[in-house]
Amino acid sequence: MHLEINDNTSFREIQETFSNYYPYLKIDFFHKPHKKYEASSEADRLDPNSLVGDIKLSHVSGLLEIQPYYRIADVEKEFIQRFGLSVQILRKEKDKWEQTTGMDDFTLKEVNEFGRSSSDELIISDYEEKFTENEDKPETLL
Repeated sequence: MHLEINDNTSFREIQETFSNYYPYLKIDFFHKPHKKYEASSEADRLDPNSLVGDIKLSHVSGLLEIQPYYRIADVEKEFIQRFGLSVQILRKEKDKWEQTTGMDDFTLKEVNEFGRSSSDELIISDYEEKFTENEDKPETLL
């Protein structure tokens, strides 16, 4: 995946492109950077409708390549180093988004799969809750 980032790019555009490739991951932008394995404060989250040029101090345009085998920490670090943008990658955890704080050494592909598996488990548990056996009739073998 390639992201073209310039002053006229909105954070929402980056988020949509990213999520098209990784449907169980989400990328959010923040005012302040975070350290490896740390969460970002919700109070520092940037409005997705903001433009990159309105937020960052250095005005550098470029193309960012993001491959499935890249580690979460490396992708977040690349945004900071190349564009001065603080990002946090989140993963789908059943029906909500969770910051990937403890998964910074995992690859995008691995964390995306964790998110997919979490969603699958929700579907299975919903199905199992509705499944009841009729205890009046014992199961017979023919």
